[in-house]
Amino acid sequence: MSIEYQFVPYKSVGEYYFGMKRFEIKSKLGEPFSSYKYGYPVEDRFLDDYGFFHILCNNKSELEAIELFPDVLTDNVIVLSCDDKIITLNKDVKTTLDEFKKVTDDFLWHDDEEGYSSVKLGVKIYCPNGYIEDVIIHDLHCYDEEIQYLNENDLS
Repeated sequence: MSIEYQFVPYKSVGEYYFGMKRFEIKSKLGEPFSSYKYGYPVEDRFLDDYGFFHILCNNKSELEAIELFPDVLTDNVIVLSCDDKIITLNKDVKTTLDEFKKVTDDFLWHDDEEGYSSVKLGVKIYCPNGYIEDVIIHDLHCYDEEIQYLNENDLS
């Protein structure tokens, strides 16, 4: 069985659009398994754990990213559709990058050696140990605060 989400870069994943209020998401999905505060340099954002995916909201409780876990033990396969192309997520890095090549070839390896990102799609693939741990689909400004902090403190 597969779980399919259509995504529009920097706009939405399935029925969840960036900027959507956290309470609206909870009204559709129910209460998460757990919730945490996260963020860098200040932990002022919200992460709601729904098992094979996380909902990430900014400090105004607005959706800024969805984090998908293709390696979570489940019978479901996560399938994304973008620009009428089907992308099946897999924990194998090469397989998943080949899937995303159906839509774009702009995935670049990060300098921090933790994964790949696509500016065109607003997608980050976290794979520091040679397999995909998560795929994050984010809004346009999801990482602005972190980048600003790193630049201001000469940490980039």
